[in-house]
Amino acid sequence: MVDAPELTSITRHKTVRPLIAAWIFVFVIIGTGFVWLTLSPDEPPVSDNNPDEAADQNANPEATTDHEITIAAAEEGIPETAIPGEPHTSAENTAKVISDAESDNNFENISLAKAPIDGLMIMGANGPLPVLGPDSMVAWKEYARPVDSQDVNDDKPRIAIIVTGIGLNSKSSDLAIKRLPGQIDLGFSPYGRSLQVWMDKGRKYGHEGFLMIPTEPLKYPENDPGPHTLLAGASARDNLKKLDWLLSQVSGYVGVINEMGSKFTASEPDMLPILSDLNGRGLMFLDSRSTRFSVAAKLARRISMPRALNNLYLDNVISRTEITKNLTSLENTARTYGAALGIARAFPLTIKELEQWARGLEVRGIELVPITAIANRQPIR
Repeated sequence: MVDAPELTSITRHKTVRPLIAAWIFVFVIIGTGFVWLTLSPDEPPVSDNNPDEAADQNANPEATTDHEITIAAAEEGIPETAIPGEPHTSAENTAKVISDAESDNNFENISLAKAPIDGLMIMGANGPLPVLGPDSMVAWKEYARPVDSQDVNDDKPRIAIIVTGIGLNSKSSDLAIKRLPGQIDLGFSPYGRSLQVWMDKGRKYGHEGFLMIPTEPLKYPENDPGPHTLLAGASARDNLKKLDWLLSQVSGYVGVINEMGSKFTASEPDMLPILSDLNGRGLMFLDSRSTRFSVAAKLARRISMPRALNNLYLDNVISRTEITKNLTSLENTARTYGAALGIARAFPLTIKELEQWARGLEVRGIELVPITAIANRQPIR
């Protein structure tokens, strides 16, 4: 019995000490977590509702899906998902380019007349609509950037460039307008904000404007250009109703360019009513050739509609090397056929590369011109 208290005491210690250790462990974990949270740097959340962030991610919806990159994208003209090299989302790259844009470029630009021009617009159910004007006035000529015949040598190869996605991202839109020469056209998204403000600013810096018209791609609705997409197989009435809304979003464009449309532009029954309506409004059509099976340019020629067509997507891969290579290829096409057209997107790196490329064109014997200056000049195969 002499040993009983000791046994009791030992038993008690074996019971209590693990509990104390457990509580100490809990407090240590909590304290460590608190210290870590206190010392970790703040990182602002990415808002799902920020249209500028969404614009950078979805500037071309076809680029964000699981296409077979190398073959299908090249054949369909769809931007690749893989973006090697210098991604346009690089914070350092974007900041550098935007800081360079604090002062305007030193190209010799002219200011175009503010839109709308009297007689070329009527008010429709959704807003202003382009129409044929008096005395044979047509929008594609009246809103065009004038080309001085004395400054243009017909023997020189001509290149036209359009930068699309204007109005979706304010920084990129402003960068494109201010840094690029006025001969480069701008493609305005119908879903952009304050489009007329962007159009007016673009024209102030000498840029012609095209309105982007979303048309059905092959993998719709997995690839969805938006709620007003013109659909293959839909009635002409339904598509024309959507077109009315699209055309009403801004005034001052010389024509329209199809966005996506690898299915829609390959269908003559679907394309013809749209082109006929646009032609009746005095507009030009730019076939982006999202598919090699597009019939849009051929149909435009058939109905005597002013037209141009895309020869090359310049920034399917966002890297300095790829963009430079594509611009060189475009120059070779211009030398072969007399005129060539390239499509790019409003990414900071693309804009910077286009600006630098444009400064050396004169030395290489190439004439940079607005798209209206090469209307009907490209061979259609």
